[in-house]
Amino acid sequence: MAAYIHMSFLSNYTVLPRFRGVDDVLALDISSNEPLFGTAFHSFRIINAYSTNTADHRVHSVSPEVLFPDLGFPLLVLGDLNIDNLLSDPLRHFSHREISSSTPYFEKAAESGFALLNPPGEFTRFPLVGKARPSVIDLAFANPHLLPLVKSWEASLPSTGSDHIPITITLAAPSLNQEPPRPRWADTNWETLDPIVKGFKVPAALSCPTPPQLDEWMSESLNRLVALLKEHTPVSRPSHHSKPWWTPHLSVLRREYHKATRAARKHDTSHMREVAGTSKAGYFKAIKTAKTKYWSSFLLAATPQSLWTAKRFAYGRAQPGFPSLPGAETPLQMNNVFLDHIFPPKEPFSPPSRLRPNKSAPPLTTDEIGAALSKCSPTSAPVPDRILYST
Repeated sequence: MAAYIHMSFLSNYTVLPRFRGVDDVLALDISSNEPLFGTAFHSFRIINAYSTNTADHRVHSVSPEVLFPDLGFPLLVLGDLNIDNLLSDPLRHFSHREISSSTPYFEKAAESGFALLNPPGEFTRFPLVGKARPSVIDLAFANPHLLPLVKSWEASLPSTGSDHIPITITLAAPSLNQEPPRPRWADTNWETLDPIVKGFKVPAALSCPTPPQLDEWMSESLNRLVALLKEHTPVSRPSHHSKPWWTPHLSVLRREYHKATRAARKHDTSHMREVAGTSKAGYFKAIKTAKTKYWSSFLLAATPQSLWTAKRFAYGRAQPGFPSLPGAETPLQMNNVFLDHIFPPKEPFSPPSRLRPNKSAPPLTTDEIGAALSKCSPTSAPVPDRILYST
C-alpha cells in the first residue's frame, strides 16, 4: 500500500521486517523521549501488511489476530489486504465468498475498537489490464488510541504508474480548544420572545442599492435577528461525558447505515435491502461492542468513589413500583378499589312507571295465562278476551 504519513515530530524508529513470524507483515515502531502528538504516549506503531488468498477462500496469508493486536499505545494498520466488504464499498454487489472471506477481519477490527479510515466507496485500485472492476482493497485502520490523532485520509496525489493509487494519511495532535456552545432552539422562550420579534424593525435600505450594498444590508438584518433570538435561547456546550462510549467509528457506521436505509427505501431491490440489513447489523453490533468495552474499562478503573455509580449501572433503573392501598392486598381488591374510585357507585334509579317487555324473560305458558284470567271478572270489558287493562 503506497501511503504517505505526515507526522510533525522526529523520533527514533525500529523496523521489524518479520512481525510475529509472518513474512507479509512489516512493523515500524516509533519511540520518543517526549510525548508524541501532545499525548501521554511515547510509542507509536505502524503495521503494513500484504494479505493474499490461499487455497481456502476463508483463510488469508495474514490472520486478523496478527493485524489487530490489543496494544496500549497508538497503532495504525494499513496495507493491501485483498478483501472486499460492504463497509468499505457499500454500493458494490459482493458474492457470498467475498463476504465470508472479509467478515472475520472487520469483526475482529470492531471487537478490538479499530476504526476504518477509508471513506466508503473511495476506490484504491484501478486495474490497468483485464476486465476487473475498481475496488477498495487498500485499507487503513486506527486503534482507539490513534483515532483522535487522525486528521485526514486523502487519495488526491497523482498516479505513480501502479494500479494502486497513493494515499495520504495526516496525523496531528488533537485540538485542545473546546467546541463552541450551541443554542438549544427547542428550549427557546417564545412567550417572551414573540412580542419582541413582532416589534423587530428591519434596518432601512438604500433606495437604489448595488449588489454588494444589498448583500451587506441582508447580512446585517439577519445578524441582528439571529442575535435577538440567541439572547432568549439557552446554550449548551458539547461534552464527551454524554456518551463516553461513543467513537468516531460509530459516527461513520451510523451515517452509512442511514444512507443504505434511504437507498433501500428509494430503490426497493433485494440487493439494496441486503446492504441495508448488513449495515444495520454491523452498526448495532459495533454499538454493543463499544458499550461492553467501556463497561469493562470502567469496572477495571473503579474507585471507592465510583462504586455506587457502578452498582447503579449494573442494576439499571428501578422499575416503577405499584402504590400500596389501605385494605387492598390482592390484585382483585386493588382492582375493586380503583374501580370504586374512578367509577363511584350511584344511587339506584326509581322504578319506571310503565313496565317494559323483558327480552330475557321466558315466554308465558297457557296455564299461567289461564290462572291470571281466572281472577278477573267476566264483565270487565265488552270484548271477547275479558282482560282488564291493569292485567
